[in-house]
Amino acid sequence: MTADGDAGVSETQDSIAKSLQRHINCLLDDNKATRRRGLLEITKETIARKLGGTVLQSLSNQVLKPVLKCLADPSECNRELATGLVSKYIDALPSPEDVLHMTIPMLTQRLGQETITESAEELRFQILADVLMPCIVLCGKKISAYLGEIISILERTLVDPFAEVRKISCKIASKLAVTIPAYFHLQAENLVKPLMSSMTHQHSKVRIAVLEATCDVIQYGNGKTVEEVVPHLAQRFFDPSAQVRMTVTKVIGRWLHELPDRYSFFYKFIPLILTSFNDEFPDIRAEARRLWKSAGKLYEEENEQDMKDKLDFGQPIPKLYPKDEERPGLGCRELVHQNLSKLMNAIIRDLGDWVVETRVKTSQLLYQLLLHAEIYTTQHMQPLTQALLRACADDEVRVTKGAIKSCQLIGAFVEPQTFCKIIIPAVRSHPASPAGIQIISSAIRGCSDDVLGEHLDDIIALLADTDISQASEKATYHLALLDWCDSLMETCHPRIDVISYHVFLAVVTCLALTNQEKVQQECDKTLEKLAAKHKDDVTGLYQLHTKTVIDNMKDSYENWTFDSIDQLVFNCLLLKAGGLIVGDILEEVLPILKVNLDPTKEPQLRLKFFSLLSNLIMNCGDNEEWKKKFSDEHIETIVLDMISTNLTWKAGRVAGGVRSIAVATLWALLRSGMLRSGVTCVEIFYKILPSLKSMLQDDNKTARLLTSKVFRRFLNACGRKLEVDELHQMYIDLLQRMDDAGEEIRKIIADTWLQYFKCFPEKYDECFYKAHLQEMYSGLLVHMDDTDTELQLSVQAALKEGGRLSKELLKEEINKIKHKHRTPFYCEELIKHFTPSQNNASS
Repeated sequence: MTADGDAGVSETQDSIAKSLQRHINCLLDDNKATRRRGLLEITKETIARKLGGTVLQSLSNQVLKPVLKCLADPSECNRELATGLVSKYIDALPSPEDVLHMTIPMLTQRLGQETITESAEELRFQILADVLMPCIVLCGKKISAYLGEIISILERTLVDPFAEVRKISCKIASKLAVTIPAYFHLQAENLVKPLMSSMTHQHSKVRIAVLEATCDVIQYGNGKTVEEVVPHLAQRFFDPSAQVRMTVTKVIGRWLHELPDRYSFFYKFIPLILTSFNDEFPDIRAEARRLWKSAGKLYEEENEQDMKDKLDFGQPIPKLYPKDEERPGLGCRELVHQNLSKLMNAIIRDLGDWVVETRVKTSQLLYQLLLHAEIYTTQHMQPLTQALLRACADDEVRVTKGAIKSCQLIGAFVEPQTFCKIIIPAVRSHPASPAGIQIISSAIRGCSDDVLGEHLDDIIALLADTDISQASEKATYHLALLDWCDSLMETCHPRIDVISYHVFLAVVTCLALTNQEKVQQECDKTLEKLAAKHKDDVTGLYQLHTKTVIDNMKDSYENWTFDSIDQLVFNCLLLKAGGLIVGDILEEVLPILKVNLDPTKEPQLRLKFFSLLSNLIMNCGDNEEWKKKFSDEHIETIVLDMISTNLTWKAGRVAGGVRSIAVATLWALLRSGMLRSGVTCVEIFYKILPSLKSMLQDDNKTARLLTSKVFRRFLNACGRKLEVDELHQMYIDLLQRMDDAGEEIRKIIADTWLQYFKCFPEKYDECFYKAHLQEMYSGLLVHMDDTDTELQLSVQAALKEGGRLSKELLKEEINKIKHKHRTPFYCEELIKHFTPSQNNASS
């Protein structure tokens, strides 16, 4: 019966074979329609009839071989039919590995050549997805005999122009690696280059597929290719697609757990997984932390004997550990401890990378590494400081921000004795860079006052060093200095009395050197904070420290130049302190002003000090308490030793500017009322009179105008205390100024004449001084015929006052020139003023 059954099956196979032969012969026909019909009929007679696997297996040599040749058919339609038939045929076979000797070579011919033979991208995808992938899945380890051919196919298709072909190729590579790991590692290296070429594909799904394939290729390959792959994976952490970043994070996480040679590459993987700790997406951050924590646990289990003491007794959390951070597990910390030295050079290099995002990620990574290193940070302080100097000097704010956070960890984990010994020289070796200051500022902020202890003195000495506090005029440098001051106040507030003066001086120095509004605002805020620490206001702060600052300048002020920073600080300090505070230290301030207003000093320096002096005088306003602080000796020093000496004529525009501001300062002094009427005022006027007379002839119009005002104010202040002979020495100069080219000056001088005549005593000897009176009267009467009515009235008012000295002589002079005037009105008015009325005459 069995024999009859076998005979029946054999007869069936023979009959099917005979019926198929005619259709198989059609596949060799020149007509593509005939070939197409043959493929359709073969499919109908085999697949559609659902012949058993055994029958199909026996027919495979007869059917499959000619059908596979149709994969090279000129007609794309026929190639598509042939591919579909091969796929279905292989799926139906109970032993597909028996047809691999026919299938794989044909696939290699179509897809594995130097130039891919199959031109249709959809067919390339179909061949890979429907033929090659099932062959690997169905044949299992038996596919190993054709590993070389499949690798050659994948080398081409992994870089195929069609994105779908690349994706299916990645899946095939992964499946192949998982299926035959014992053989795959021998040729895995050949797939690395094409995979890395596809790593930057424009489609994110392709990049994800490449990452997943790379994970398996490396996992089941050999360790030689890790070095080549890691740089490409590192770039994927900057990928704009969150899915890509999540995938690469998972890849690194898997390798940390499963890669056979992972211990040799921890120093490569650690920075990559920690980079994801700062990803912008919370899910990626959470996954990275989960994978890293798990890797640390695994490391603890695998090295339990070596870490027994640390596991049993534990390590207490550092006292200054950041409160907002969760402490990593022991295994994670140990992994970083052992590999940090290998990473520092790369950190320094990447912090100088030309790509901004690389520098940003590196600065964030450095923080995570130090957070794991804890006290072991001390071992790496030298290279770490160099890395932080580079990062803090970066133009990108995010880089600097990450570096500053790392600096705070130095303060938390490293003993002050150590970080001061390294950071302070680094600050001194980069005197004009804010980077060093930012490092020490952040380290202080991460530390505490009791831990700093005696090392605060070293830090204060650095802040007090003028080579540091006065090193730059850039806003970034000043902001770094102010942040340093702020960190000192926050950390060392129990010792505010120790740091107060140096913080105050540093802030005032910044105010003196900057012209940036932002810096000025920060300076004001810092002073307010410092005052609050003293439970006082800012005025009290200036009251506390101004005299000390001035006293410390005594050794240098005689050598100040225009470019001296100390003189800028002096200027700023006095202006900010205000009149009342300056009034209390006049004995210290005036010698400095006197020395630097000496005519031998450079003109630009004197201009600056005159500006300071005039500002101090004008800012006092009507503050009587401030004025009382100036004694007669103080005023005499200012006028005679500072102002008068700078009124001497010298050639040049700058010298002219000095004379102008000197007389402007004198005018401000007189206006303020500090120079009170009395003997001192008269004496000062006598001594400065020659200089003032010279200034009336100055080339500078402003200087002449101010001098005219000064004359008028002096005459008003001195009144009749002036000697007649001294008065007679002035009128020639005053008459000359009546011819000045400046209208405003002439009017001021006309008003000055009124004050001038008021200074003459009642008992004036008109006979003895007749010649003087004639000169004054005749000179003024000329200007009473001026075209300017205001000037005419001013001259007339002056003559009404001056006429009291000799009425008859004035009338005589009027009558001499009256007929020469364009209008006799003002002359007649004067005559009437000095002529008694008719009633008085008759009586």
